[in-house]
Amino acid sequence: MKSPEWVDGLIIVEVRPDTASIGGTLSECYDLLDFYASVGVNGIWLSPIYERGIGGNGYGNYGPHTLEPAITGTTDVEEGWRVIRQFVDYAHSKGIYVFLDIITWGAMKSAPIVAEHPSWFSGEAWGNPAFNWTNSEFTEWFTSTLVDNILKTDADGYRCDCEPNYSGYDMFKNVRERLAKQNKYIIVISEDGNSREATYDFEQDGVLQYSEISRGALYQNPINFFADGYLNIVTAVQYGFGIGSEALQKDADLRGTLKYYTNCITNHDYQRRDVCGNRVNIGYSAILAPFIPLWYMGDEFNAQSERGVLYDLPVNYDDMNDIDNAFFLEDVRRMINIRRTNSGIFESWTMNHRDSNICKVTVSGQNFTQSYARYADGKAILVIPNNKNGVVSATVTIPFDECGIAGRDSYTVTDLMTGRVILSGTREEIETFYVSVPYSYVGIFAVE
Repeated sequence: MKSPEWVDGLIIVEVRPDTASIGGTLSECYDLLDFYASVGVNGIWLSPIYERGIGGNGYGNYGPHTLEPAITGTTDVEEGWRVIRQFVDYAHSKGIYVFLDIITWGAMKSAPIVAEHPSWFSGEAWGNPAFNWTNSEFTEWFTSTLVDNILKTDADGYRCDCEPNYSGYDMFKNVRERLAKQNKYIIVISEDGNSREATYDFEQDGVLQYSEISRGALYQNPINFFADGYLNIVTAVQYGFGIGSEALQKDADLRGTLKYYTNCITNHDYQRRDVCGNRVNIGYSAILAPFIPLWYMGDEFNAQSERGVLYDLPVNYDDMNDIDNAFFLEDVRRMINIRRTNSGIFESWTMNHRDSNICKVTVSGQNFTQSYARYADGKAILVIPNNKNGVVSATVTIPFDECGIAGRDSYTVTDLMTGRVILSGTREEIETFYVSVPYSYVGIFAVE
């Protein structure tokens, strides 16, 4: 199974509608879709839509055949599926793909399905009955339900909670194959690391240095591996350091060698925000890097929140009206626009991620975050971060040969954040140039 071509351009935001101030039920969330379309986001990971029941929060629920009235706005299940289809249709009209969150570990103990089909459960998970994935009747029901849910809603795939640790690979592979026979091509995203196996397109946390920190510890005290200096982004890509599943990271020949990886800079399990208005954290590390950017709603405008699991906290979209947040949001839009308007550079993927079009950029006196260039078709874009306090004024050396842009009679250097041409001339005349980058900002320069 191949990933759909549109995966190349994905920028994903995880959205929980009922905690968004411009959200609520899905019928009340069209403004939310309008907003993300205006930012340039084209993928929505939609938090669980299933009936929560007693003690459930969505990630604990009554099963994939049920719907949560707080999400659909109705207790009529068939009408609820129509509401979801209308939401997906509107998202598609805005150029946004929608991925449903699916839970495969089990169901809440109060769920009717537990009493109706006791053989479909075996043991316990998360304090509730665990699904019995050795039961062929149950596996067929679950598979058929997931296929039907896609066909009813026209959603574009699944984000799979806790996978591949419960159902494994075969069930989701079967879902993809059945849908492909009906000309519906989806993506499947696992929460935990995976080895693809013609089932998963990528995992939720594509960048996570397991040798230094566990996923649980990362969520409690977030770090940004590239911006905070734990990994050199260019070396990490070229050698696979900290990229992919924990198991594959232990194999020097296989780590980081698959096609697609995300850089998930926050999600609903994080216990505090990590972007915090820092352009390096979101732009340098994700939007402009050779990864699929993924973050939790609100990070694009520096949403404010107390410490706590993000899934449980409201997101106030009025925060974007704060002047600093408004400037930050505008810069995020600019960086996404740079990615979109230079798709041949930023949205071109090699079969082996280690072969990505990225190289180091030398910046005089830079003893902080590694600068890099992305390049293709006779053009290079230099990304110069400053993640240390104070304004950095330094000399940048353009890597003409590494970027494949040597041999021209003349060149121009353009500041892509302002659109201003800052330099033009021969290679000898512009091989080095001065930049001034404030703390937490990113300088982005096109050389062509």
